[in-house]
Parts: sequence; C-alpha cells; structure tokens
Amino acid sequence: MSQTKTLSVDVKRVIAGSPAKVFEAWLDPKQPCNPWNYGKTAAFEAKVGRVFCILMGSAGAHFGRFLKLAKGRQLQYTWMSRYTRGMESTVTMQFKKHAAGTLVTLRHSGLPNDEGGRGHEGGWGQFLEMLEAHFSGKK
Repeated sequence: MSQTKTLSVDVKRVIAGSPAKVFEAWLDPKQPCNPWNYGKTAAFEAKVGRVFCILMGSAGAHFGRFLKLAKGRQLQYTWMSRYTRGMESTVTMQFKKHAAGTLVTLRHSGLPNDEGGRGHEGGWGQFLEMLEAHFSGKK
C-alpha cells in the first residue's frame, strides 16, 4: 500500500486590529470574514474537542474538530473535505502583535499533494483578505 504524499500551505496577512479582536472575528460565524460564515454552519462550537460542519454549496461539506484555542494567540483545528480526499488535515493559526495590528499566520498541513490540496492556499488567502477588509472597513 503506497503512502499519499502530503504538502503544507502557508498564508500570512497583517490585519489592522488587536490579536484578541482578530481572533474573535475569525471564530464568530456571524461575521462575514471567516469560513464559518461562508456556508451554512450545521454544527459549530469553538471549544477544544468539539466538531464543526460547514455546508459550502457546490464545494460540499467541510468538517473537523478544534484542537487548540489560546485566545488572541493560537488556534488549531482539523479540516476535512472532498478536497482533502477525506484525509484529516490540520490548520494552525498564529496571531501575533504587529506594528500595524496583528500578523496572522495560517499553516494548513497534511493536505494531499494534488490540485485539491494546492487549492487551499488560494482559499485561505481569500478568507484572510476578507478578514483584512473587515478590519479596514473595505467590506
């Protein structure tokens, strides 16, 4: 049985808000600047060990579970969808104070090394652009 090759994608963005506020906005499904607001959130409770499910229209169901929540500093959760070929991948986000607000670093690891896996870099980039726009007032 051959092992599937995996890859990681990294996306960074400076957001004009405090680490605590940016962290909160990312986890608020009522805010239009995160994946939880992108589709119909069928299950969502931001607590370690809790699962989530987002129904994203033609992109299908995306689901996972929260692994770490350090308010204003770090967030980690698993991520599974047809684009991960059902493999459990891991999203780790760091929120660090920056002169212009918060440096958000998102690393998505354990993705399949194929078109679906590589497409996550652009997807996460779009979500971080929406987060940046939310805090800059350019919604």
